[in-house]
Amino acid sequence: MIVGTVEDAGLEPEAVRDDLTLRIQRYPRPAGQPIAEHEGLWVGRLRRIGAAKLRHWGIPGLVEDAELAISELVTNALLHGAGGKVAFRILLAADMLALEVDDGSPERAHVNTADPDDENGRGMFIVSALSTVCGVSPDGTKTWCTFTIPTTPRRSAAGPREAVAGTAQPRWTA
Repeated sequence: MIVGTVEDAGLEPEAVRDDLTLRIQRYPRPAGQPIAEHEGLWVGRLRRIGAAKLRHWGIPGLVEDAELAISELVTNALLHGAGGKVAFRILLAADMLALEVDDGSPERAHVNTADPDDENGRGMFIVSALSTVCGVSPDGTKTWCTFTIPTTPRRSAAGPREAVAGTAQPRWTA
């Protein structure tokens, strides 16, 4: 896991195509107590919002991996965060998707090594395995991951060969 922020990826402002942040108000809970039901519902809501955004942006191939990463990042924030709110961010740039969760907790997230019989402790391992890069902010409050957006040639009226090459190609006839 990398220490840094999504902004450290060196995105030029003009490369950012969309940037959405949603905040969940939290209420203090004693350590070890389960997440309040109304807070836990946000995991599914944010997963659905993320999937809808990806489909709208025309990159449905990232939906499953992004949904799983959203689930893990948001659940970890709700379970382990100490702040009065959790902020979820989804950012689309020219060639990458970034997911970021700010839980207000100064303790860094880490990748656990879970035993085969353990029921928990694999969340950040899963995020690390699915994403291109993942990390935590220097102050420990934000956990993030990025996905490279797959590039596929767009079809045009000229046909697939011309669309890939970017220019018209001569057509040979017998």
